Amino acid sequence: MPPFRIFATVAPLALVAGCATYDDRGYGGSDGYPSYQGGQYGGAGVGGTGARDLDPWLGGSRAGQALVLARFDRNDNGEIGSDRAREANAWFRRYADRDHDLRLTDREIDAGLQRVARELRQR
Repeated sequence: MPPFRIFATVAPLALVAGCATYDDRGYGGSDGYPSYQGGQYGGAGVGGTGARDLDPWLGGSRAGQALVLARFDRNDNGEIGSDRAREANAWFRRYADRDHDLRLTDREIDAGLQRVARELRQR
């Protein structure tokens, strides 16, 4: 296979893979902003088979848990399945990614959680 054809095949794959990478906190990387640690803060708590599939900022914060229960708990029983967890993760990533670069920074996560908390309080 000619070198150009190899490059033309591999380069787009590398770009796509680069957009979907995670660091130890999820999307994003070191931006000089204090790291989100994903600790349990208490709150409503999300159960079910999908709870462990939630991104740490959704499963490990009061605002994230409240969002998941308000928008993705279809039975109002405090539990979600894996499909709902993936849906919640994808929704929040799009919601919080203000610069649309497909990478969440700690600052975007914090701002997104604060906006969600305000919106839920206004209901």
